[in-house]
Amino acid sequence: MKNLAWIIMSLTLTLNGAVANELKPIEPRAPFSSLKLQDLNGKTHSLADYKGKVVLVNFWATWCPPCRAEMPSLQRLKEHMTGKPFVILAVDMAETEAEIRDFLREMRASKIDFTILMDKDGKSIKTWKVSVFPTSFIIDTEGQLRYSLLGATEWDGYEPVHAIEGLLPKKP
Repeated sequence: MKNLAWIIMSLTLTLNGAVANELKPIEPRAPFSSLKLQDLNGKTHSLADYKGKVVLVNFWATWCPPCRAEMPSLQRLKEHMTGKPFVILAVDMAETEAEIRDFLREMRASKIDFTILMDKDGKSIKTWKVSVFPTSFIIDTEGQLRYSLLGATEWDGYEPVHAIEGLLPKKP
């Protein structure tokens, strides 16, 4: 637990005052790391369940101001992508279900309804080598890591939407 507290403190200091950043292409493409976590309703989600979809994995925490600030844009992105093979998996770092639900109540005007997963023991942050919050990864329909982003952004802006739409299957 002491290590977890140190990680959280360093992440907070590292990202304090973060601003919008750019998506960084991952070359060569790499297979995603494993991710198998429960959502707020106790349902287990695995990245393998989303093969054939573009997946945005966002590591965040309720105490992180840049994470909180980008949540409404993540919701707008989800709404923009309705009907397309796209999903957001927001991985909360080591907080309780009550803390997350309190946050969602605070954000009720944004109507956040994308999937929130709980990384209760912090193992996913180590597996994915997350060093700042928020950190996001975009995985293509073949399960390859294609983009990463350190820090917050407006997810419904031109660049993220264009990058994600470029990974969607082409219609015949």
